[in-house]
Amino acid sequence: MPDTSYSVRTAQSFHVYLAPGPPSTELAAVLAELGLDGRPLEDPANVIQPALVVVGPGQKAPEGLADIAFAPPADAPRSAIRELLRMAMENVALKQAVKQLEEQARRQHRQFEELNRIGIALSAERDIGKLQEFILTTMRQLTNADGASLWRKTVGEDGSPQLFLASSQNNSLANTYQAFTVPVDEKTVVGYTVTVGWSQVYEDAYNPPPGKPRGGKSFDQQFGYRTKSMLTVPMRNYNNEVVGAVQLINAKRRFETKLTVDNVPTEVVSFRPEDLEMIESIASQAAVALDNKSLLDSIQALFDGFVQASVTAIEQRDPSTAGHSGRVESLTASLARAVTEIETGKYRDIFLTDDQLKELRYACLLHDFGKVGVREHILIKAKKLMPGQLEVIQARFEFVERSVQLRYATEKLEAMRNGGSAAPALSDIDRRLDDELARLGTWIQDIVAANEPTVMPEDKASTLEFLSQQTYHDISGHPHPMLDPQEFRFLSIRKGTLDPQERLEMESHVTHSFHFLTKIPWTSVMRGIPEIAYGHHEKLDGSGYPRGLTGDQIPLQAKMMTISDIYDALTAQDRPYKRAVPREVALDILHAEAADGKLDKDLLDVFVNKRIYQVTAPR
Repeated sequence: MPDTSYSVRTAQSFHVYLAPGPPSTELAAVLAELGLDGRPLEDPANVIQPALVVVGPGQKAPEGLADIAFAPPADAPRSAIRELLRMAMENVALKQAVKQLEEQARRQHRQFEELNRIGIALSAERDIGKLQEFILTTMRQLTNADGASLWRKTVGEDGSPQLFLASSQNNSLANTYQAFTVPVDEKTVVGYTVTVGWSQVYEDAYNPPPGKPRGGKSFDQQFGYRTKSMLTVPMRNYNNEVVGAVQLINAKRRFETKLTVDNVPTEVVSFRPEDLEMIESIASQAAVALDNKSLLDSIQALFDGFVQASVTAIEQRDPSTAGHSGRVESLTASLARAVTEIETGKYRDIFLTDDQLKELRYACLLHDFGKVGVREHILIKAKKLMPGQLEVIQARFEFVERSVQLRYATEKLEAMRNGGSAAPALSDIDRRLDDELARLGTWIQDIVAANEPTVMPEDKASTLEFLSQQTYHDISGHPHPMLDPQEFRFLSIRKGTLDPQERLEMESHVTHSFHFLTKIPWTSVMRGIPEIAYGHHEKLDGSGYPRGLTGDQIPLQAKMMTISDIYDALTAQDRPYKRAVPREVALDILHAEAADGKLDKDLLDVFVNKRIYQVTAPR
């Protein structure tokens, strides 16, 4: 016997269509037995699935319906037709099931690919604003949602948990974003979602399920909108903590449709069950991505604070160079960006990425950190003599002056005792006293002048050498040089305030900086910082320090910093050991250095032509 129970069960879910042609008496009887209503096939486009199309013997199936067509044999008995009909319907049912499974597999594959693409994009995006926009755009595209908003959990001034609107989009409205917060409670849909910790699906936001808050009315009243279908999903981080929520509104039949209050009833549909599963997955990925980005931002802020603290520490040890590192960073960064943008010349193919520019920024800010290893009296040495040494010399000359006055007063007294009180004799003593005091005054003036950090004239150098060979006697009668060896050495410095030994110690700050910076576990994109800072006093011809590098041995970024460092040192207004030179003179000095093969001429041309020097000009 045929499986009539199956046939009846199948028949209830099938639509049977009869193709044009002579009707089969046996077929009509079988259909009647099975309770099936065979209706004429009028328009193949209006066939309701699942369906079976019966065609006459020798007839072709209508176009596009071959898979569901059945042609009973002309002379087949009723029992055979019944069995063939059952098998045909079963075959159609199997084909439909296979088709649905294939469609489901394709949809799941597309979703997997989309989720994989989204995961990669979420991991790659570093700008948190762009990241939030990407999250909302992707969710709207996958669900045909008209609007979307992203809420992130925070703490209010009173310590209560709150949600702030981090980003929002609406395809039908413009400029709807307004920064505000809502409490984490059960009065709003997003607050309720975060409070209970699971997703909410509303068919109509104005008519929510019992016990749940309404949504959208205040927004709709403000913007003339109608919020209907709504999907709100909590965002959970890798610790399964709810850190925010994503809310989608008004799923549409077509993504590009612009909604109005009038067309919402016909164009807005409910969010599908598969939408919920997919959005929950993306929301979790988004929460982890935002958490990671916030963590990276915190680490970045922490490191920036450390760098600024380091710069402050340097400047407190050497107040005369306060602001130097920041100005060098501004000049060098501007020069680097200009080099990246130029399309002609030696460096037209050079392109520095954002990471490389950040690497250069830190190298500039920390390039002088090694000064913490230089003795403070050398760092702040404004004159050739050490602080207090000039006062000692002046006191010495005052003692010598008093000694001279005492000696001549004694001579004058002796002359008067010996009857030599004649005016000419006493006048001669006074004249010689005045001459010697004037000479002492001239010497001390020469010493004061020689102490200044300027190029010393030859006559002053001769005076210093003469004084180093002269002696005076203390109260006990012991002889001492008018200038001791250290005083003479310092005052004999031809230029600046440092003698060769002090200059070597000052120049050692570059090596100290390098050693300090190599102790920091830099990331792969920042590992060039120590080497860039190490080369900022090198010159192309090998005359720089500390390693005497030449040409391409010096990193390009270090060559940029060298130009900026020299320019700022020349024009700085706060150096006690030298006067600031005008901008034009500073640029002339840089050009002279480049002409001598010490500085990179092409980089200097960019520095001048692009007016990089104006970055630190007083405003």
